[in-house]
Amino acid sequence: MRAAARVPGLEFVGADELEPDGLDRNPALYLMIPDGRALTQMANLWRDYAAGRELPYGFAPWRDLFQQMKDLRAWGPQDRLTPEDAAVLAEQRADARGRVRLEIELVFRAVRGAEAEVSGLLAERGGTVISTSRIDGARYHALLADVPLAEVQAILARGYEGLIASEAVMHIRPQSAVHLTVVEPDDAQPPPVAGNPTGDPIVAVFDAVPLAGHPRLAGRLSVEDPFDLERRSVGPRIHGTAMASAVLHGDLQASSPPLDRRVHFVNVMYAPAPIDDVERFPDRLPADLFHAAVARMKTGPDATAPHVIVINASLGDSNKPFAGRMSGWARVIDYLSYAYGVLFVISAGNHGAELETIDVDVIAFENLSPAERAKVALRASGSAMAYRRVLAPAESMNALTVGALHGDAGGPTPQAALTFDVWADTGLCTVSSALGPGHAGAVKPDILAPGGRHHVRLSPRGQGHALTPLRNAGAFGGVLVAVPPEQRVARPDAVGKSIGTSVASALTTGLAARAHEALEAVYEDFLDIPAAYRAVLMKALLVHSARWTAARDLIVETLGPADNRLHVRQKDNVRRYLGFGAIDGDVVLDCTSDRATLWSVGRLGSDQAHTVSIPIPAAMAGRATPHEVCVTVAWMAPPRIGAPRYRGVQIKIVEPHDAAALLAVSADGLQPDYNQAHNGTVVHRRWEGARAAAFGENATFDVVVQRQVDDFADLTPYAVATTVKMAGVNDIYAQVRDRLAVRPRVPVVGT
Repeated sequence: MRAAARVPGLEFVGADELEPDGLDRNPALYLMIPDGRALTQMANLWRDYAAGRELPYGFAPWRDLFQQMKDLRAWGPQDRLTPEDAAVLAEQRADARGRVRLEIELVFRAVRGAEAEVSGLLAERGGTVISTSRIDGARYHALLADVPLAEVQAILARGYEGLIASEAVMHIRPQSAVHLTVVEPDDAQPPPVAGNPTGDPIVAVFDAVPLAGHPRLAGRLSVEDPFDLERRSVGPRIHGTAMASAVLHGDLQASSPPLDRRVHFVNVMYAPAPIDDVERFPDRLPADLFHAAVARMKTGPDATAPHVIVINASLGDSNKPFAGRMSGWARVIDYLSYAYGVLFVISAGNHGAELETIDVDVIAFENLSPAERAKVALRASGSAMAYRRVLAPAESMNALTVGALHGDAGGPTPQAALTFDVWADTGLCTVSSALGPGHAGAVKPDILAPGGRHHVRLSPRGQGHALTPLRNAGAFGGVLVAVPPEQRVARPDAVGKSIGTSVASALTTGLAARAHEALEAVYEDFLDIPAAYRAVLMKALLVHSARWTAARDLIVETLGPADNRLHVRQKDNVRRYLGFGAIDGDVVLDCTSDRATLWSVGRLGSDQAHTVSIPIPAAMAGRATPHEVCVTVAWMAPPRIGAPRYRGVQIKIVEPHDAAALLAVSADGLQPDYNQAHNGTVVHRRWEGARAAAFGENATFDVVVQRQVDDFADLTPYAVATTVKMAGVNDIYAQVRDRLAVRPRVPVVGT
């Protein structure tokens, strides 16, 4: 990047947000080329350099750039099909007609000729267009098509004939294959549901057709079926039922009251066969379904759910783990988030592949202590880190991506032979939870929420052994949810256990709804705040409660690097597993007498800054007691597809050095690096200290929130959440409240 900056006029796509990633197996950068003549000149220069010939006088900056490169070429077949997509496509099986279904994304053009061109080429090659989608705001234009096996082989060859050679084609990718976690029936009998929901939904769930008449869902869902999937869903309605239950009730083992409001449910998948537990999309692209559903919910006089500000999508495309190139589905979600002012809460995805152990057989593993077993499993996971990335659309820039914390509200369960709870009490994510980072090095997953205890089985594999995450893991732990009745559990109020990022995402969405309901209850004019501002406020509040767990030390000790001077690399490993940390629902929903949380919303223009002044309670003065300040800012950025800056708006928290000195705090080392934390659309920072602070009356801790210079004219809504805390000092909340002009009508929970 430094070499490129010295070449006049050279501009990489996404240049301002690139971050080195040692796990990137196929690093590539894309240049903005003004015309064919410039490309020819560059190619000639490269050939001269590669052949060892001296470059002309004045071209030293080009020489310095070429020294950092392996190759330079025009966009072509190698870029239309990535190595990762090629590996998936090579494993795809043809249907009975000898065809494979593909997603073909077109070069987005104002003149709509690309679709006709590619459709004609498909027909010539024996293919068929199933559906199309064009979403101008996301610069997304794609086809879902059935392609003969012979054409698939030509695509895999990446030669210069057929679809792969068409200049109208941007990407060729495998069809989306959504991985849905298994829900295991359970004999538990949770308490009956009380009360009836009131008010319009502010939360929606996009999922497979649910069993809306289940006793725990009846009267609590407003179900919308825009794609006519209800009548086609003749198989078990498992996933949608479970996710709706988790949003409405949380973990049924915790016996929490249900949401006060109904939840809006949009059918986007269905179970096509009575004996098949695979729920699938209809014959449309996922991005197209989401766009149509959001537009129908939010626009026009006939909008079906105009008050919705949070959308849960516990769905992940197992065919598209993130490998540096954003999926069209994620880009469309970024556009919808910004255009409609809604927060998508998305599951990070799950990986059920085996983890290979090194020099550890069954007997040796059984003889290890629990702590050593955890390290063996973590080393196995770390060696496969590059292959366990978040699944599309979890790389979305604007979405809140949720990983699964290894834990639930249930108690210990009997263990089967060769079955282990390897990460029990470690604070790690589940062994199957997908790992970050996201686009442009953003922290992904953003947060962890309880996703059940995912057990593994140790078994021989070839010359070694492997840890296999259990498919029926709900038999040993998990989050308790509603499920359709079956033969073994025939009662109507059937329940089961779910494990993974899907249920973790649903629990997070339910927490967002509870936070919204709490704010409605204590601020009479809360609903007067525009919907887009409340959406980013929910985003900020959820991340605000996140904190790295004790797993941080385990990750650093096991995966390194051991040299503490390489702390940025250490933190990079930690954030891949933990994101900003595990969330705490109590912090989201309550203040305590020794902790006060403040929130505000506003809007910023380009190169504009706001100062957030946090009242410092007098009770903190002169006490050599551990204390902290935490600030979180969230926003939705307009996506700029194909532009040098995909993230159209960046907001930063300026490190408050003077204010930190005033309160005797410094940046907490147990969090992502400052630069890593600023790569997405939510920033979460903590400052801590234990020395006594000296400050005068009415002192404030001032934090500057600044929007960077950009070319986007509109003001950007943002939200800030701030907490001050001194454990055991019971005057903190009251003193902060008394300094504020706006006072909530809220009881304080005692410490």
